[in-house]
Amino acid sequence: MEINLKEKLRALRHQKNVTQEALANHLGITPQSVGKWERGEGFPDITLLPRIAFYFDVTVDELLCVDKVKREEAIGEYQKRSLVCQQNGDNKGNLAIWEEAYAEYPNDCRVIEGLMFAINREAAYPCPKEKADRIIALGEELLQKSTDVRQKERAIQRLSYIYDGIDKEKALYYADMSGSFNITREELRSTILDGEEGVKACQSYIMSLIHTAAMTASGMTSKIKFSHEETIEAYRFAIDILKRLYSDGNIGFYAFYVSYYYRNIALQYAEMNDTENTLKVLEESCKYAIIEANLTDMDYTAPMVNRMKHKKSDTYKNYKGNACNLRLEALKDKRFDFVRNEEAFQKIIADLKEYAE
Repeated sequence: MEINLKEKLRALRHQKNVTQEALANHLGITPQSVGKWERGEGFPDITLLPRIAFYFDVTVDELLCVDKVKREEAIGEYQKRSLVCQQNGDNKGNLAIWEEAYAEYPNDCRVIEGLMFAINREAAYPCPKEKADRIIALGEELLQKSTDVRQKERAIQRLSYIYDGIDKEKALYYADMSGSFNITREELRSTILDGEEGVKACQSYIMSLIHTAAMTASGMTSKIKFSHEETIEAYRFAIDILKRLYSDGNIGFYAFYVSYYYRNIALQYAEMNDTENTLKVLEESCKYAIIEANLTDMDYTAPMVNRMKHKKSDTYKNYKGNACNLRLEALKDKRFDFVRNEEAFQKIIADLKEYAE
């Protein structure tokens, strides 16, 4: 069993911004003694170990790095189980896994982050106050404990999203802490890398930008009360830029979003009692939902993304079934009652049911 107290003690001090003098004062010893421990020139009296562990809010085993391999294996297993739940849209099961992990490893930043996102995925929208409070507490704990820049960035973004609708000032505070959109990691890689790797980095960055633009255009419709025409234009813009990127029609994973955007356009036409356009757009929504339902591992083939691949195992779902299940549920909306008996509507229902899980 390897005991590596010197590095662990130094890491804990830096993590909590504690000086050797402050720790020594707490323990009633000299700063020189702490210095010797961190240089590996001595070891604390065994009676001091519980006090040191308590001071840093860790267990004695964690302080001594005992069972580190066991902990890594356990957390790895939690992550694997979580991945299966996310791929199956089992949000309750995913939350139960991370609650169990947090009970066992409450100070591990990977577990804190896992639980934070699991609560967020399981919560309804808008997020209930009790769950929002937990997400905020976990996010702020992660900011204090984590030394991983990317992990801290994810926590900042989640805090900004959660505070939106609760406290706009706090939401903007965290938004301003987040990395600049103009200097993203993807942009830097696309600039720095050359050759085939450079092309891949450029294509990955382009995909990210287009997807962000599509999501932003669709999200704009929730900011104020738009007219039907304005709302339709926003969703068509989102669809058009995605179709332009995947110009050969091999849209892959993004078929899910295109299906969703068409569904929202159909709702606008339904509110206008426009039978022809409602059915026409619903047919498009159905078409792309079926594409998503049949999605497997694939290579994108359009010129601007032909180095990119999609693995179905990388898709994390916030729902059970596939896009066809979601569209069937959406078509229960009373706004579609005026076309419910139309032959075209019944065919859409039948086609979706054929591919729903």
